[in-house]
Amino acid sequence: MGLLLGLLASATVQAEECRPKIEAAWVREAPPGVPSLAGYLRMKNVCDAMVQVVDVESLDFGRPMIHRTEHAGGVSRMRPVGELVVKPGETLRFEPGSLHLMLMRPNRRFVAGEVVRFRLVLADGRRLYVEAPVRREAP
Repeated sequence: MGLLLGLLASATVQAEECRPKIEAAWVREAPPGVPSLAGYLRMKNVCDAMVQVVDVESLDFGRPMIHRTEHAGGVSRMRPVGELVVKPGETLRFEPGSLHLMLMRPNRRFVAGEVVRFRLVLADGRRLYVEAPVRREAP
């Protein structure tokens, strides 16, 4: 019985420690005076359990949000996104013209070569810290 409890406790710790992987994060440089920047990345769920992204936070921006670009009738619109569910083994892609971070009200102008910081907030309360280089164009 002790061995079984030990194995269960070990599996629980491993599940709690498993964190999705952030890759290819970057933020597009905005012209002077533009009140927002767009951020992109890939989040791979390498864990055995589903992951839910519920928010984004940043000290570099007054109002960071997650948006999706929708195309209807020849018009593109950005809409806020609620919870994003990522199943085990899946990759969530934040890309130009699709799902992206809308980084509103920067606390200063960010130029190519600098780094912005933000956190993706998961439904279980964990945060995924991201440092993303600012670029003029997509890598």
